[in-house]
Amino acid sequence: MRYFLLLIGVGVGLLIVMSSARAQTKSPFIYGEVETVNGDIYKGPIRWGTDEVFWSELFNASKTSNDFMKYLSKGEVEDLNEENGGNSWLGIDLGVLSIWEDRFSRTQHQLDIQFGDILSVEPIGRSKARLKLKNGVIIEASGAGYEDVGGSVVIYDFELGDFAIRWDRIREVRFSQAPEGTKSGFGEPIFGKVNAGRKGVFKGIIQWDSDERFLDEILNGEDRDGDKDIPFRSISKIVKRGNGVETTLKSGKEFYLTGSNDVNRENRGVVIFDPEMGRVVIPWRDFYEVELVEANSDWVMDYNDFSRPNGLRVTVLTIDGEEHTGLLAYDLDEAWEFEILDANDDEVAYQIPFGKIKSITPKNYNYSTIVLRNGQNLLLGGSRDVSDQNDGILIFPSQDADPIYVRWSKIDQIIFD
Repeated sequence: MRYFLLLIGVGVGLLIVMSSARAQTKSPFIYGEVETVNGDIYKGPIRWGTDEVFWSELFNASKTSNDFMKYLSKGEVEDLNEENGGNSWLGIDLGVLSIWEDRFSRTQHQLDIQFGDILSVEPIGRSKARLKLKNGVIIEASGAGYEDVGGSVVIYDFELGDFAIRWDRIREVRFSQAPEGTKSGFGEPIFGKVNAGRKGVFKGIIQWDSDERFLDEILNGEDRDGDKDIPFRSISKIVKRGNGVETTLKSGKEFYLTGSNDVNRENRGVVIFDPEMGRVVIPWRDFYEVELVEANSDWVMDYNDFSRPNGLRVTVLTIDGEEHTGLLAYDLDEAWEFEILDANDDEVAYQIPFGKIKSITPKNYNYSTIVLRNGQNLLLGGSRDVSDQNDGILIFPSQDADPIYVRWSKIDQIIFD
């Protein structure tokens, strides 16, 4: 009897483990439905134009205004504020942001937002769109100079296959979590660990040459015996050496490849989507090697991993010894967890959502130290987000209090809650 009970216990344990593994399966692919102007609805995996297919990829445009509440009625604002417990931007008059922007801003502010943070996109003309966030707030975006507004949207319908829908035919694109077991339709992602020497080792979903995203795509090159077109699913490691790469297959075969922008200095860089860091682009100069690995759910962000934004609540320490606590408008512009800090470590480019940042400490005119929530420290420069080109910050202590303006040169440290 004891042996029988032991077997039952083992069986139940296995079922629990298997059930847990199924529950932890994540889909990195953009999914949703596209409604056309005549009411037809197509549902399935989505590719934005000819590029973005992952929730962690960025929708790029420019902001038409800082007052992201002006598109909502007073009743909608009150409802949203109540839903968020009053602990967010949703009860503050944000027209003041536009006033400060007019006084200080030296450039048009860009909108970079991961697709996983968007609830829907509504075209409103040839080069504009309204983006609805998961908390109900609406942002109007201009697509002038960007490819993500005004182009086509490709949807993979499992009955019809994949096809493009023109921008002027789209009424709305609504994003959602893909049903369990849904395949991408476009291909399987490439997972890898990228060694960039002193810049570090990065892990996640990768794009080779800032382009190839799928295991069935091809690494092009040639060796002494002629052209080689090798699917990424066959590769275990790529190591830069001289004017080419040493490529090791899963079978153990090795090839030294040259003669193509996939394998020489014309390569546009390796992109990594790291779930703890954001988007990192390693230029060919800093690339050492990449190890391709099996799919890893810990390296995937699916739609449900992108939380409802409330606003950036911070404590700000100044060099004069003052301390301010409240909601933050960074560079008089970025106000949400999903917004992106753009900066560089030399030529390695980082695009980090503010929600992944624990603190920012200006170091000099050109650089700041960024501490991530995972404990990693980065010294970054090369952009207005981390240099004296920053327009400074506004702190809103409460709904009724006037905002406090702190110039960039007066900031000692910004600590995110």
